[in-house]
Amino acid sequence: MMSAATAESSRRIMIVEDDETTAEMLTEILQTSGYQLVIVDSGQHALSTLESEDTDLVLLDMNLPDMSGLEVVRQVRTASLTPLIALSGLTREGDKVAALEMGADDYVDKPFSPEELIARINALLRRVGWAPSMEPKLRIRQLELDLARRQAHLNTRKLHLTPVEYGILVTLMRNAGKVVSHDELLRSVWGTNYEGDYSVLRVNISRLRQKLEDKPRFPTYIVTAPGQGYYMPA
Repeated sequence: MMSAATAESSRRIMIVEDDETTAEMLTEILQTSGYQLVIVDSGQHALSTLESEDTDLVLLDMNLPDMSGLEVVRQVRTASLTPLIALSGLTREGDKVAALEMGADDYVDKPFSPEELIARINALLRRVGWAPSMEPKLRIRQLELDLARRQAHLNTRKLHLTPVEYGILVTLMRNAGKVVSHDELLRSVWGTNYEGDYSVLRVNISRLRQKLEDKPRFPTYIVTAPGQGYYMPA
């Protein structure tokens, strides 16, 4: 019988990596965990492959020979909500924030352990498969989530959300009127490995506000509780 872990990891991942040694290392890690793989070595090849083949997640090296990794992220996000994890040996906080702001769902610094990488991939894929509960819909003012269909609407306009953005809304709307701490939100949406990783949370909140608010600098749906976390007024 296929285990739950194997069933979850039987998805198709695209590795975008031009360094042959690193690509071989990633291939061994992911194949051992049961993932199906497609491997490309350039940004343009990645973009064209995404148009023609089904892909459940993109693992993108940010240092490619033909184009900026940030530009690849931007173009992926223009056409798709496919989960995307950026990989980079550059550890500057500004690089991480730039990738997240452009639309990456997560950012993993090189070198990384196989266990950390698999944990982050699994956590992100679980966001994609967020199971609907008994409650069919959540509604706060003009914002509505249809949990059965995994859709969000604002003033009847459909919102195009990444899995992480959707997960943040589910957590905040289920706790409407209550402050959800930074670490509580990270645990709920990303998993325990992300506690303390406030930059990934801050950037995704900022992206959500751009989609929800007429004036993102003065939010009314996702409000900051200074030094504590965020809350959605009931």
